[in-house]
Amino acid sequence: MALERGGRSVSPAALVRELDRTVADVVAAVDAVVARPHPTAGSLHRLHRELRRLRTALGVWESTLARRERERLRPLDRRLKRLARLAGRIRDRDVTIDLLAHVDGRAWGSEELAQLGQFRTRLRDDARTGRELLRAFLRAEQAAGLFPAIRAEWHRPRLRYRARDVRAILGDAQGTGEERVRRAHRAARRKPSVTRLHRLRIRVRGLRHVNALRGALDPGDARPLSAPIRRLQTDLGRLHDLDVTLAGLGPDVKETSWARSLRDERRRLRAELLVLLEKKPGPLWAVRRSRSGGRRS
Repeated sequence: MALERGGRSVSPAALVRELDRTVADVVAAVDAVVARPHPTAGSLHRLHRELRRLRTALGVWESTLARRERERLRPLDRRLKRLARLAGRIRDRDVTIDLLAHVDGRAWGSEELAQLGQFRTRLRDDARTGRELLRAFLRAEQAAGLFPAIRAEWHRPRLRYRARDVRAILGDAQGTGEERVRRAHRAARRKPSVTRLHRLRIRVRGLRHVNALRGALDPGDARPLSAPIRRLQTDLGRLHDLDVTLAGLGPDVKETSWARSLRDERRRLRAELLVLLEKKPGPLWAVRRSRSGGRRS
């Protein structure tokens, strides 16, 4: 169900305040990564998440503006997208390293354990190089004033708006996001390829970001995703992590026992996901309870 239209409107000024908070969160996450020679996996995950949140909010902001005003944002958004992709690649490396750490205790032969150790060492070297590259890009964007430039966009005088009811625009974004989830679900159900399953995960995640923005602007609008959809997103995330790990295995380790165990785990999780996909998707949102204790959709 798309956002109800009967509530009070939300002004662009409210969105500006939320954008200011979101940029501040991104700047804090950037500072945390740049400040450390070896940023933690947690700090990189936070940076990746905050960059995605900012890009979602920018998309909503763009929808409030006249066409000519929107064009100014796009080069800035492309720079954010590049940073998010770099952070995402390092995050994938970290996930692979963590997954491989959990096969150490298995009863593999000494030669296979040595191969596992060597492979993990190569991954850690790659992750270290990726961190250095990301930190270099972040420092360059700090020096270039990317984040003040983004913030200045919604503080310019005499901005021309296409619409001034952000709540209605969020309703449109919500409806579009819901339809994208449903289409991606149908496509994955017909042909559950790696690409289609990953797209479904991205669509659900995008819908959650829009919903979180709604909740930040008007807490009465926030609605949690239904339990089946939350489980689907979690399982899709785990499957994606295994897909990335297995795709990155070199030919020298692909046929080891521990690599086969990861493929077995992926096969098991994929089978469970296919069962979920065969069911009707049902409602995307959990049922909200009214203050009187009754239920409403």
